[in-house]
Amino acid sequence: MNMHENARMTVHGRVLLVNRIVAGGWRVADAARAAGISERTAYKWLARFRAGGERMLHDRSSAPGRMPHATPVA
Repeated sequence: MNMHENARMTVHGRVLLVNRIVAGGWRVADAARAAGISERTAYKWLARFRAGGERMLHDRSSAPGRMPHATPVA
């Protein structure tokens, strides 16, 4: 997947952020400031990590999961 040109963090930065909070004992506000992101965004990545581990920190596709009104193949 291509990295968005305006994206603030890569998957490696997200892993570092979460490791600082979980293993390093950093406060979320301090880890967010060090990463150059908002506290709200840091909490978002932390919640995703807690929900599914490191795999949840990877970029996701913006394509819809399904298209209920798509034109039939035939």
